[in-house]
Amino acid sequence: MAYAPMYETWRIRAEDGYLYDIVLDLGRGEDYPLKTHPWFFAVRIPMADRKDSGLPTEGEAVRLDTVENRIREVLRGREAIYVGRRTGNSNRDLIFYLPERPRGVEDRLRASVGMETLFISRPDPKWEAYEQLLPGPREWRQIEDIKGVNALLNADADPERVHRVEHRVETTSAKGAEALAKLFEKLELKDVAVDKEPTGHVISGVQETPLLIDSIHRVSWILDSKAGKARGTYLGWTADPEIADEPREPSDAFADLEAALAGFGLGDDDDEDDES
Repeated sequence: MAYAPMYETWRIRAEDGYLYDIVLDLGRGEDYPLKTHPWFFAVRIPMADRKDSGLPTEGEAVRLDTVENRIREVLRGREAIYVGRRTGNSNRDLIFYLPERPRGVEDRLRASVGMETLFISRPDPKWEAYEQLLPGPREWRQIEDIKGVNALLNADADPERVHRVEHRVETTSAKGAEALAKLFEKLELKDVAVDKEPTGHVISGVQETPLLIDSIHRVSWILDSKAGKARGTYLGWTADPEIADEPREPSDAFADLEAALAGFGLGDDDDEDDES
């Protein structure tokens, strides 16, 4: 199968308690390890500003992106393959694989980015470092949730408005459908329904929430992970985009102002001037 880059993003909470944002080229999952690039090389960029969670602030994320682009440009000249990064705990770690051990590249990188950086360089012919970052079942579910939220945002949905997110699970078992319906209710989903389909029973319920990944993912992962115990399969979720209120035309706002002023006897009627 021909290689095509497929960068995906997800978030994990590691054993150290910090949150980490992962970006990984899953397109390499089809053909790794590459025998032509047996050397692992990582660059650690320290954060200058971070949140309590260990993730960068918005301004710091922009700076990290700029530094990362410079580093990737330098290593491109060494035929390096960039496979992804991990951001969290006050650092951003960039991960590359090279044809051979890089020599003299550390000093060139420091000179290019103008700051102190740390490096890890070692043979990794099996691409074990890359393999350890590959997503598990929960991360795959989160990736799908992120895509769903991004699709709504691309449709001009207002992330702060409450959306009706409908989750659906299918099962071939009548008892499983009953158990899943109770789970939907336990998760405080609304309008829970069990519909008989030719392939089995479909249980649906509505989560009312703003477009927050953590909120939607919490429910989707519970349903996804529990569905199998009821001989079911999580079918995913859907939602219609809730659009922000359209800005009012100046003429409409002015008409309302005139009406309000008229109520206090301050309209634009052609009243005669009071006599002195």
